[in-house]
Amino acid sequence: MLPIIDLTKRLIVKIGRSFFGIKPPRMVWTVAGVSDAVGPADNVRNYLERRQLRSILKDISAVHPIGAACEVGCGYGRIIMILKEFADRVVGFEREPSLISIAQSLLPGIEICQCNSLDQISKMGKGQFDFVMTLTVLQHLTDDFCQKVIEEIKMISPNGYVLLTEKTEAIRTTENVTDGSQFISRARPVEFYKKWMAPFVLVKTLDRVLEQTYGNPKPGTHMLFKSPLLD
Repeated sequence: MLPIIDLTKRLIVKIGRSFFGIKPPRMVWTVAGVSDAVGPADNVRNYLERRQLRSILKDISAVHPIGAACEVGCGYGRIIMILKEFADRVVGFEREPSLISIAQSLLPGIEICQCNSLDQISKMGKGQFDFVMTLTVLQHLTDDFCQKVIEEIKMISPNGYVLLTEKTEAIRTTENVTDGSQFISRARPVEFYKKWMAPFVLVKTLDRVLEQTYGNPKPGTHMLFKSPLLD
């Protein structure tokens, strides 16, 4: 049985929605929400994910130098530091002030920017990037908002590469896929992202690898897209 405080809160939200059209506050992401791995598992996960990202970036930089790179939805900076190994200029876009504060304190060599909404990043005046990545961010968005964010990503990388790492198999997903104020975890086939990323071309897919003890054997796919303006 839910505690009386939780029941009261849910009742207030329900009444507000029914009679006044009031929407609950947006979901706030925390450190625990960014990664559900802790202790030894977190250490192994970070190693595996950074190893895969390094491999992808090495292949790209061997053909096209990466002068500027960014991560959309960088959280507290768990992965973004790898971009600094390949690009002179690295920018992280994040919505949550608490996560930004952590990232800025730990990664002084990376510019962490607060954005009120991820569908507004092209208007922040940070220029264009040779490489843009987002890691398990789009899978938590509604279809409409996801497409808007993808359009922004394409706008800031007109001559570059885009790496989308998202859940593509319907395992451990939520029934909710339309209410952005509540938690969403959904899977979209690669073909969905391929369609939304056009005219960018899908040049590589790679299974996302996590620690062996993770409860999802198919946690996602790395999808690398290339601008049609690149050689």
